[in-house]
Amino acid sequence: MIPLVFLVMLVAQPIYELDEIVVTATRYPAALQDIALATVVIDKEELDKLNAISVGEVLQAYVGADIKDYGNPGSVSSISIRGIPANGTLVLVNGHPLNLITVGMADLSAININTVERIEIVKGPVSSLYGANGIGGAVNIITTKDYKKPEFKALFYPATTGLEMPFQSKELFVKVGLPIGKTTFDAAGTYSASDGFRDNSDYTGYYFTGSFSYKPDKAKIISTFTYNNKDYGIPGPMLADSSSASLLDREKDNSLLGNVCVKWDISDGFGLTNTFFADRRLIQFHTAFIGYNQDTIDTDYDYLTYTLGSNTMAQISMNSTEVVFGIDAHYDTLETTETSERYRDTVWNASSYNIGAWFELKHKIEHFIFAPSMRLDWNSRYDYFLSPAVGLVTPIMDNLWAKISMGKAFRAPTFNDLFWPGSGNLDLKPEHGWAYELRLESSPMNSSFIALSLFMRNVKDRIFWLPSDDPLANPSDWQPKNVNYVSIKGVDVEAKTEISDMIGISVEATFLNARQKNTEVIYDNWKVDTGSTVLKEIERDAVCTPRYSMSSTISFNLPDKYRVNLTGSYVTARVNYYPNSDDDYPNVTMDMKTLDPYFVLNANLSRQLFKYLTLSIGVKNLLDQGYATQFGYTMNDLDYPMPGRTFFGRLSMHY
Repeated sequence: MIPLVFLVMLVAQPIYELDEIVVTATRYPAALQDIALATVVIDKEELDKLNAISVGEVLQAYVGADIKDYGNPGSVSSISIRGIPANGTLVLVNGHPLNLITVGMADLSAININTVERIEIVKGPVSSLYGANGIGGAVNIITTKDYKKPEFKALFYPATTGLEMPFQSKELFVKVGLPIGKTTFDAAGTYSASDGFRDNSDYTGYYFTGSFSYKPDKAKIISTFTYNNKDYGIPGPMLADSSSASLLDREKDNSLLGNVCVKWDISDGFGLTNTFFADRRLIQFHTAFIGYNQDTIDTDYDYLTYTLGSNTMAQISMNSTEVVFGIDAHYDTLETTETSERYRDTVWNASSYNIGAWFELKHKIEHFIFAPSMRLDWNSRYDYFLSPAVGLVTPIMDNLWAKISMGKAFRAPTFNDLFWPGSGNLDLKPEHGWAYELRLESSPMNSSFIALSLFMRNVKDRIFWLPSDDPLANPSDWQPKNVNYVSIKGVDVEAKTEISDMIGISVEATFLNARQKNTEVIYDNWKVDTGSTVLKEIERDAVCTPRYSMSSTISFNLPDKYRVNLTGSYVTARVNYYPNSDDDYPNVTMDMKTLDPYFVLNANLSRQLFKYLTLSIGVKNLLDQGYATQFGYTMNDLDYPMPGRTFFGRLSMHY
């Protein structure tokens, strides 16, 4: 496929917009060509072609992104970029952080794909601008839109893994956009429901989002909100004799995010932006198991978090120089309650606040762009952290650019790491490391786009749970510590072209050589002596990281308003390690488990029926590939299966 793409580029039509404006990589509008970090933009047209059912499905089709999904409707879906886990990848919604303070990662399923207008992916360290959780990169999901005229959109989306159940899953979506003079309103709502394809995998969800903008002269006021409510079963991994490990566990998620942003163009060369944001998130997890006397023992966990924050940014333009600097602050709180029929109820509260000051300079010297940036964070729990970065963009020849970047980034300890009752460690430091990249971008004959990235990154002081150092602790008392290390070297290749108005092709591939050095328990004679635990640093392939991944998309615009889209994704095996103390007690060894490689092919056919009506039909996982992206609890379970062949329809009206 790759040789074919490079061949057809010789006769391709222009598709690469050198002056396309992005904001995520710089926090202010900048041309894509001028950004040193590898950045991908997914616009509304590309989103519509994919006919995706989730944000995760969209991101899986793009280079460097690895999506881990539990496979059930409404369940957690996360992204890692270039081998960095999800808790080191920053996810934003309209610039608002989505990462949970409890576990550090963001749940992509919390954003409905039909509300998304644009996605920007930065595949490099962003801590010099955004602070914590920017080791792997950033994904900014943008739901706002500038309306030129009133718009209305309605969509009905049924899907099923068996044609005898045509409405196994269904979704109803409505969106309205209304510009009135200098003011614009929009609102969207979604109802989703699914019976699931496993026991205890049913799902019901409600999702609302809206925005208000007002644009007086030399100013702009934007306010957005997002509300998400979902109730779903937690079936656990599939077991050898059952489709679900749990028939009673359930979860309810409720989140409300809002912000107000005011932008002032004070003069031609000076602008000021102030943003205030807040969010409230409640996760309610219910688990149950059958006791020895066959009674059901219930335990409920409530995690309630609040975040209040603001950021102020100033932008100064002086001829060939841009200077941007800002101050961010946020205050986070957690209230947790564990109610158990077996153990004593537990309540724990925690809070922290963070202040970060940052700047970025972009200076053009003839054809060169030099862009250093730096940020200093102070957190009430882990003190100071400095994140420097620098980028260089230069043309090598016509239609060929070299981009060099390096930066230091960090992941903050989560509230679970710091405050977990009886085990949290308030002495934890942030995980941190450097990333380096050489990227070549070309638009040969101004007709296509090719990119090649060579990158290296490392992360030190990785947080890992190990037996407590307290000599009086129980054998089961483990504590998070800064002990591990990971090194990643890799290559990204991107190529896309439009052979004609009728055919478009893209191919993306990633190679990762990810190695971890983990401190592991190799001897634990706790049955005799609780203090006789031996640890050793051992190097292995990094967990849950596929070595190769590749995706390709082919689009056909056919006569009579038909459009066909084929998307294929191939991911090689990934490994995980499970401690084994049974075979040679008290020695502890690691058993390696592998998730098989997989290839998933999606196909859809769309046709505009009337002026405002479009019908799409298609198949997800056309080849009915059995695969998983998440490991289960033990060596012996069958992990978390992804859905098999799924048929879908989509009827949309857009006015």
